[in-house]
Amino acid sequence: MFNANDTLSNFRVFRKFIRWPINRLPPAIKARILPARRALISDKTWNHEYDSGAWDYLATTQEFARYSVIAGYCRHLKPAARVLDVGCGAGVLADWLSSAAISSYFGIDLSEAAIEQARQSNLHGAEFSVADAATFEPSQVFDVIVFNEMLYYLKTPEEHVRRFARSLAPGGLLIVSIWYHDDGIRTWKRLKAGFEELDRVRIVHVPSRLKWDLAVLKLR
Repeated sequence: MFNANDTLSNFRVFRKFIRWPINRLPPAIKARILPARRALISDKTWNHEYDSGAWDYLATTQEFARYSVIAGYCRHLKPAARVLDVGCGAGVLADWLSSAAISSYFGIDLSEAAIEQARQSNLHGAEFSVADAATFEPSQVFDVIVFNEMLYYLKTPEEHVRRFARSLAPGGLLIVSIWYHDDGIRTWKRLKAGFEELDRVRIVHVPSRLKWDLAVLKLR
C-alpha cells in the first residue's frame, strides 16, 4: 500500500545524500557520479562547501604527496615560472609554491568564498581572482598552467586545456592532476590525443586507498 510519509522520508534522505560535499563520498560512488555533477554544482554550493570547511582536508597529509609533486615539477622544470592555477580553491598550491623561486602566481576559482580564503593568506607574489574556468580568457602568458583536480567539472576538459594552452609562453608546460577513477581514465585518453606526456607519476595514499595520476604535458 502506498505510504506518502515513507516516500517523503526517502526523498529527504536522498536529497541530503546528493548534497554531501564530494570529498565525503566513498571513492567507488564518487567515480560514478562525478561526470554527472559537472553541470550540477552552483556557485552557491561551492561557496557553502568552502565556508563550511568541507575542503579543508586538502591541507592534510592525505594530499601532501600530491601537492609535493606538483610543486616539485614547478621548481625543477620551470624555476622562475609564471604560474596559472586553474581552479585554485583556497590557495593550497599557492602556499606550497610560496617558498619556491617562481616569478608570479595567479589563481582563479569559481567560488568567491574560496578566493576570499586564499586572499586572507597574504602570500607574497600571489594574486587570486574569481573566474569560471569554462569561460576565463587569460590576459597574459604563463610558463606553467596547473589543472589540479578540477577537470572533472568541465564538460569537455581536453578542449579547455587546449584553449588555456594558447596562453603558454614558448616552452611552457601544463601540469595535470586527476584522481584515478573511471572518468579520470577517460580524460587521460582524450588528453593524449593532443598533448605529449613529458613525465607522469601515480600517487597512492595507503590509508585512504586513493590514487592520483599527475603528468607534465605539452602541446604536440
